[in-house]
Parts: sequence; structure tokens; C-alpha cells
Amino acid sequence: MTRSLKNTAPALLILLLLQCKDPYVSPYAPTATGYLVVEGYITGNGPTRIMLSHTIPLTDRDTLKPEINAQLRVEGDDNSAWTLVGQGNGVYSIDTLPLNPAVKYRLRIHTAGNKDYLSDYAPFKTTPAIDSINWAIVGGGIDIYANTHDPSNATRYYQWDYDETWQYFSSEVSQGKYQAPPPSVVSRDINDQVYICWKSAISTSLLLGSTAKLAQDVVYRALLNSIPGGSHRLSYKYSTLVRQYALTEDAYNYLALMQKNSQSLGSIFDAQPVQLKGNIHCLSVPAEQVIGYISTGTLQQKRIFIDYTQIPNDLRYHYLCPIDDHLVTLDSLDFYFAPGKGYTPISEHINRSGMFDGWMGNLTICADCRAMGGVTTKPSFWPN
Repeated sequence: MTRSLKNTAPALLILLLLQCKDPYVSPYAPTATGYLVVEGYITGNGPTRIMLSHTIPLTDRDTLKPEINAQLRVEGDDNSAWTLVGQGNGVYSIDTLPLNPAVKYRLRIHTAGNKDYLSDYAPFKTTPAIDSINWAIVGGGIDIYANTHDPSNATRYYQWDYDETWQYFSSEVSQGKYQAPPPSVVSRDINDQVYICWKSAISTSLLLGSTAKLAQDVVYRALLNSIPGGSHRLSYKYSTLVRQYALTEDAYNYLALMQKNSQSLGSIFDAQPVQLKGNIHCLSVPAEQVIGYISTGTLQQKRIFIDYTQIPNDLRYHYLCPIDDHLVTLDSLDFYFAPGKGYTPISEHINRSGMFDGWMGNLTICADCRAMGGVTTKPSFWPN
């Protein structure tokens, strides 16, 4: 009997735990289009970029729903105002804003659906310089850190984001390009190479830091990004541009709650989601929830590069494409090399008689670097 109870107890415990998992019911009543989400920072020493989108249900598999054709304006409490320009896909921007540090600023939004939104006035915060962006090999990958400090001990609350770009190569060099009609392959021009590519991505996590509990306003080794070994980012040369923003305490607290809601949920030991109250309000429907917090100030940024020679071989990305070229005869060019067929011409084939009789080809993923999502245009900031 005792042995039977020992065997049964774990199963009963698992059943009890499963029964204790209650579904989370959001306190928000969903709208037909979802709540407006406002992301951005009113910047006084660089481009101001605001992104508008809408929330989607957790069960919805759709991608981001941008708010397009809206009208955005930055307003100062000194009656100054500037209009942002739509860039498409819910992004609105302006290159420079001559902001006055003694003035408070807010964001006004008028949507294509004829709704009006307005943020509270936000005080201008001067962001201290980034001391350094460092990286270190940690475990089986690379961690990237930020270091900064404010000698006046006046900042205390920080936010970071980043853009990352990496250079990589295809496994083989394609010397030919398919064209039609009629189906044919022509030699590639030197300016039409598909061997070297650059790919970019942006940060998708909220990156926050606070020194409020420290005697000195010093941030040391704030973790920004972790790149696992073998990542495609570690192919040849990697770069990241880090941006740093100073926040008010209220802005930091709001974003910290959002971070907890979005990045620290999923297990039975995590805190339950909490209600978010930002500084943006719907004037048309005062009870409508708006997601976002608008801050104002300067930004600081710093870029670093990591070369593949600085990374141990076992952490680099290694190409797995087979160097297994196949002869594609002239009557089969369309079958192999037409768009979507999966093969790319590599080089001309000369038979034993010294006659040209077709092209050697390999998988497009192996011979055209664009097949891995990159572009062949070299970024303006990339070193020679």
C-alpha cells in the first residue's frame, strides 16, 4: 500500500498544479481596431521618430497593425509647433527639432479614423554621453554592454535601443544572371554582384536601467544584447549602433511595468499583468486606453564593430551550403534558373571539345546572398 501511494503522489500533485492555473482575464475591453500604441522620443539633437500601431488579441496571428495616414505634431508650452512627416508603415519623423531645454513638449495625434490624442507636456531631459559600448565572450556567445555616468547625479533613469548590421558572404560567387525572354544567362556586371551582403535588425526589447538606489549615477555593464554562438550575425563583420535616452522617473516606472508585462510573463511564478497608465490620452473617447509614454530630451549614441578575427572559430557562423555545382544545359536554363526555381548560375561550362555548352549552377541560398534576407548596398557608415 505504501509503495502504491508513493507512485501515485507525484501524479496527484501535477494534477493539482494544473487545476490551480486560472486564465488571466484582461481588465481592458478590446476595441474593434485595438488600442493605439505610441512609441518614440521627442529628440532635441537628432531625428524624432514616432511609430503608431494598434494592439492585437493574443490569439491573433496577424503581424503589427500600423496606424497610417495620421497627422502628428510636436508642440511646446511656448506655443512652438512642428509637423512630422509620414514615412509609411506607421512611422512618422522629422530630421531635426530646435528644442529649448527650458520648454516642455507634447505630441498631438489626429488619426485617419478622425480620433484625436494628446500627450502630457514632458520636461526636457539632457542625456549624458555614453562612456563606452563593450562586448565580452560569455558562455557560448557574445554579450554587449553599455557604460555611462552622469557627474551631476541628475539622470538616474535610462533607456537604450539599438540597430545592428552585419556583413556576410554567399558560399559561392555567381558570375551569371538569368534573364528572359528568351531564357538566357548573361555575365554579371561588377556592380551587380550578389556575393557580399549586409543585413540589419532593430532591438525589440525594452532596455532600461536605473541608478536611483546608488550613491553615484553610474551605469556599469548594462546588458543590451546577447548573440548566441553560431548566429548568422557572427559571419564576417558585425556592428551595432546604441542609442541612449534620459527618462523621468514617471516614464521609467511606466516602461518598467510594460517590460514586466511583456517580457516577464509565462510561468506560474511570474507576477500577474498590471494596468498601464501612460501620459497619452484619447480626447475623442476619454475612457479609451492608450499604450505609450512620450518623453523629451537629447539622445546619445555610439557605434562599435566586431570583426570575425576577434571571435573564436567555434562561435562564428559557418556556411553549410554544399559546393556541389550542377551543369545546366542551354535548353534547361528556364527550368533551373527562372525566378522561384531555386538555382542560380555560377560560371560558364566549357566541355572537353572547348565549346561552351551551359552554365554550372548551385542552390540560390548558396550563391545569392540576398536569399538570406540581406541587401548588396553597402551602408554609408561601413568601413572600407
